[in-house]
Amino acid sequence: MRPKKTGYYIIHIFFEMKNRLFLVLSLMLMAATSWSQTINIGGHRAVHDSINDIWLCSIPQSLFGDDFSAVVTYGDDIYDLVIEEHPLESGDSYYFSAIEGGKNYSISLVAGDSLITGNLTFTWLPIVELEGTFDNSYKYGTVTVSEPDSAYAEPLMAKLKWRGGATNTLSKHKRNYRIKFVNEEDSTKQNHRFFGLRKDNNWILDAGQMDFLRVRNRVSTDLWLDMARRPWYSDTLPNVHNGSRGKMVEVILNGEYAGIYNMCEPIDRKQLKLKRYDEENETFNGALWTAYTWTRTVTMSKPAKRGTNSRFWDGFEAKYPDLDETRKVTWDVLDNAVKFAGRADKDTLLYIDSIGEYFDMPVMQDYYIFIVTLQALDNESKNIYYGCHDMNDNHRLTMVPWDLDICLGQDYSPQVSRPDIIKPERQVDWISHVPMADMVQIEEYWNQILERYRELRETKLNTDSLVNRYRAAIDELENSGAAAREENRWSRDQDLAKKVLDLSQEMDYVEDWLRRRMAYLDENVFIKRINYGMKGDVNNDKEINIADVNALIDIILGAAYDEGTFFRADINSDNELNIIDLNGIIDLILN
Repeated sequence: MRPKKTGYYIIHIFFEMKNRLFLVLSLMLMAATSWSQTINIGGHRAVHDSINDIWLCSIPQSLFGDDFSAVVTYGDDIYDLVIEEHPLESGDSYYFSAIEGGKNYSISLVAGDSLITGNLTFTWLPIVELEGTFDNSYKYGTVTVSEPDSAYAEPLMAKLKWRGGATNTLSKHKRNYRIKFVNEEDSTKQNHRFFGLRKDNNWILDAGQMDFLRVRNRVSTDLWLDMARRPWYSDTLPNVHNGSRGKMVEVILNGEYAGIYNMCEPIDRKQLKLKRYDEENETFNGALWTAYTWTRTVTMSKPAKRGTNSRFWDGFEAKYPDLDETRKVTWDVLDNAVKFAGRADKDTLLYIDSIGEYFDMPVMQDYYIFIVTLQALDNESKNIYYGCHDMNDNHRLTMVPWDLDICLGQDYSPQVSRPDIIKPERQVDWISHVPMADMVQIEEYWNQILERYRELRETKLNTDSLVNRYRAAIDELENSGAAAREENRWSRDQDLAKKVLDLSQEMDYVEDWLRRRMAYLDENVFIKRINYGMKGDVNNDKEINIADVNALIDIILGAAYDEGTFFRADINSDNELNIIDLNGIIDLILN
């Protein structure tokens, strides 16, 4: 093994010591101000929201719609607790009648010299408390996760930071967070399990900041996990998850209600069961990359040159192995796939012969159906993870979607309104990802996609099933009271361009959008194609040459043409024949 760089680790230790000192001071301050977090109701932690003077307590959903008798306990720093005009000593029982989401029970108490009054309410969503001072670099803080079916939760030490691209700017208010749990004794990784998901130290809080439904990402990712075929190697590794699992939660940030979040697992080596980097021999095995912005390299049309041993390559980021840990990064497998896609874009026979060596085709076909169904405009080239299980065994890349907020008729920004771009009847004219765009032009693959789509239409993509999936998520938020709290907290906020946040109204919009979308796809997109020949071969003689240029000029000048000729001449598929198509044929000839 290569010797470790002493200077780097000295600097690292210095900053760790500095962060730990900050943590100790923060914990001391929290201890002095956390009186409101010490109320325990029936074994469940009641958390104080200082914005609304609400104590929020997570209890099992089975208790809703019924009465709830609970022992109430609290710390020595609280005095004269009164609920609904009933004074309670610590250890007394109280009878909460007819529990329901959004129902308030008046509460008052004395903490220090202050009389605090407000309301107590219940939810069945988990509650996540964040305490600390956060920015774009990791800072120590604490995270408390109160699950409705679990015992009283205690604060856990963690490193946290903001995360996101367009959602992480100075003007944004509802932030996304990255959480890495650590051991309080030595700051090493500390794994924790939540919601029956994996036991790990690494978690994400996704704010759904620009999503007027707030659950587009979570529910759409669950749909992907339910409908997608598993990666090619999953027969030997049955616990592979080619998507991020998670749970909707309510977040309290430094004592203030921050709203509903999707607390989820990241996409990483462990999710995809990629083979580990061999540290002893410094050998790459499994690898993971993500596309975070649109570039020609990311669309796989014209790759840019890449630097040596850099974490970034023109819109791609290497995620595993971690450059900070290995001091090395690998791009070879992804680089080869991108270059192949560019070559195969001009050679149909090469594409058919070799595409399966570079991409996990059943997954890519499901990915195409998935993003076209939801019109996931932000996921056709960017917001994709590419995983290679073991580059020494097989180079095939498996595609995994990420960040599915921009779908189901949601525009890129609340500040703009572009109805033609997001309407459910929009043509599939937005796929720039070269391997997928080429896949649907080949009759053999298109027929496979059609068969798969029709199969899914009977199950996961059944229209009623789709609508019910999203509506069930909104019903849960509304019936637990979380929807009203979210709307009260964020409606007319700058993050939403000061527009009203109404989850019920947005769900009605999504239902209408989905019903129209599925009908449009059935009738106009996922249909059997007549084989008109190849694009550019205007005269249909199986060659693309100057004769096709002349034929298109004649058409533009007024010559008659049939439907097949129009298809072959319409190079950019915009339903018009003009100079753009003429240039397209010339480009094909020159290439």
